[in-house]
Amino acid sequence: MPKTNIAYEILDRNIEKGAGERRAIVWDSGSWTYNQLREEVDAFARGLQQLGVRKDSKILIRSRNSPGSCVAVLAAYRLGAVAVWANSLLTEDDLAYIAENSEARIAITTSDLADVVENLKARGLLDRVVTVDQGAGYDEVKALGGASKFEFEETSAEDPAFMLYSSGTTGRPKGILHAHRWIVTVGDPALIQMEYQPDDVILTPGEFSFMGTFGHAFSFPLYAGSTIVLYTERAAAETIISALDKHCVTIFVSVPTFYRMLLASPQMQKSFKATKLRFAISTGESLGAAIYEKWMAEYGTPLYDIYGVSEVEVLIGNGPANPVKPGSIGKKLVGMKIALMNDRLEEVPVGEPGVLMIHRSDPGLFLGYYRQPERWKNQHRGEWYYTGDVMRLDEDGYYWGAGREDDLFKSRGYFLSPQEIEDAILKHPAVAEAAVVGLPDEALGSKVAAFVVLRGVADEGKFEQELIEFLRSILAPFKLPKSVKIVDALPKNPVGKILRRALRG
Repeated sequence: MPKTNIAYEILDRNIEKGAGERRAIVWDSGSWTYNQLREEVDAFARGLQQLGVRKDSKILIRSRNSPGSCVAVLAAYRLGAVAVWANSLLTEDDLAYIAENSEARIAITTSDLADVVENLKARGLLDRVVTVDQGAGYDEVKALGGASKFEFEETSAEDPAFMLYSSGTTGRPKGILHAHRWIVTVGDPALIQMEYQPDDVILTPGEFSFMGTFGHAFSFPLYAGSTIVLYTERAAAETIISALDKHCVTIFVSVPTFYRMLLASPQMQKSFKATKLRFAISTGESLGAAIYEKWMAEYGTPLYDIYGVSEVEVLIGNGPANPVKPGSIGKKLVGMKIALMNDRLEEVPVGEPGVLMIHRSDPGLFLGYYRQPERWKNQHRGEWYYTGDVMRLDEDGYYWGAGREDDLFKSRGYFLSPQEIEDAILKHPAVAEAAVVGLPDEALGSKVAAFVVLRGVADEGKFEQELIEFLRSILAPFKLPKSVKIVDALPKNPVGKILRRALRG
């Protein structure tokens, strides 16, 4: 694969295969076919050239999932520039750091997010801000390029294409830089696993600044010649279900928080059952057996839990080709070079827990942390990239997550997995969400502390003892919570992943 370009793989390759008149992108007030999308991308790319964008230029994208932002990222690929995604929930301080670290001088945004981005321009961190959802800014850029024929920049498989920033849980956010080869080396295995079809319609309520949705709800569907639906409203079960029905969506992609929310809302369940989904995908954190089993009992629509990291995207997953084992994150995707290892870099036996490692020769692995070589170096153990995620492999080739290595804790001499205990708690019909942490205890080393969000309980004062009694038939005595705290909500990161560290204090 000496030469490749993500925009070519998504646009030209599909058009050459006869998909030009198939819908590529749909939104509430319109749609583009693959032919129309290519015209928009090339016109916008010509305009960006007139603004000084060249190969290796960085373009900051802080935007809702709008038609204009989709065009902008594909135009960046066309030019050999780098699309730099930034989550809409980031503070101005975080965004300023990303603009400075990425060396972006132009930003793409939507009107509701423009104020903060304009502040960066006023501070001298950006030269140009383009608002792509209000006509003028988008059309002005297109007009700059005129009608001249556009020849896209030749890029190699190893040339940088896009960058996402980590949530910054252990210091400043890291710029995770990916190459153009990613669309093939990760996209092909993902499509084999999920079996996307050209007539599939895919929707997510999540932003494309999150790797799981950027892959499975934007890049991979378009690579497959499918149709994506842009959901731009605030995530709420009512509006999501309305969009699923209106656009005849066949594949839905979201985080476990949404599936838990839907199961806790009986009034929405009838509407959801009427949708035309082939299957749903859960990404971002482990779904767990309890939620999966409740989902299948209520809906019957296949729900596939997948595992990935921002440094690759998907590595392990469930999909139509393999039976689901409730609680498992599935099987390794074709071609992924991964292993479960102990601290001596020895592969652990089947059934034993180990830290997931990715070999540095894995073709889907990212290029590095932009302008942070020490963090890249520190994340490696010899020839292996260290994920920090603990899991085990069973005799059938299925992986079972145990949680982050720094979330595991020792109590009474036993290493405990919060994920296992949380999954047991979620089997209780009154529990909507749960998180477990180890809190310091002089006698036990750490005590098991559970935080739960309830669906509605008549007597919360008696619930702690009721839950403990319920868990006795599921968990060993040393795994039982020593304290149960009922809370209104659990702390989450911008993509809905529960933050256990915030509960540890």
